[in-house]
Amino acid sequence: ELHGNSNLETCKKCKTKYLRDFRTRTSKKVHNHQTDRKCTKCGSKLYDSIINFGENLPEYDLETSFEHAERADVCLVLGSSLRVTPAADIPQRVGDRGEKLVIGNLQATPMSRLAKSNIHALCDDLMRGLMTKLDIPIPEWELHRRI
Repeated sequence: ELHGNSNLETCKKCKTKYLRDFRTRTSKKVHNHQTDRKCTKCGSKLYDSIINFGENLPEYDLETSFEHAERADVCLVLGSSLRVTPAADIPQRVGDRGEKLVIGNLQATPMSRLAKSNIHALCDDLMRGLMTKLDIPIPEWELHRRI
């Protein structure tokens, strides 16, 4: 989740992460990431984790992603147009090295020809099928959204 998660908010002070069953964004302003909640550990303000266009990706996460791409023998990309760099460069490194690049996206991408497999399906359907095939139990998840 290099570009963040709409249900994840973090504390910048103590680095605690909170995965919510609701969208954490409260501000109407694109670049204001502060939510209305406080960290239960240190009392500091919490922030949504979304990276918007024009904002930089977290340096550590980006570097770590490229390091993993250099060692990966398979890369599964889910629900991405693969058009925005530097994030799109990560799976390209795997494909350029001749390793297996698998793209799960409803539309074709600029890397569709580089991929060993293109699966045109919804991400949830693709993951459900993959987990079933690998005999990985799918945990029960009940979503509670506030109205």
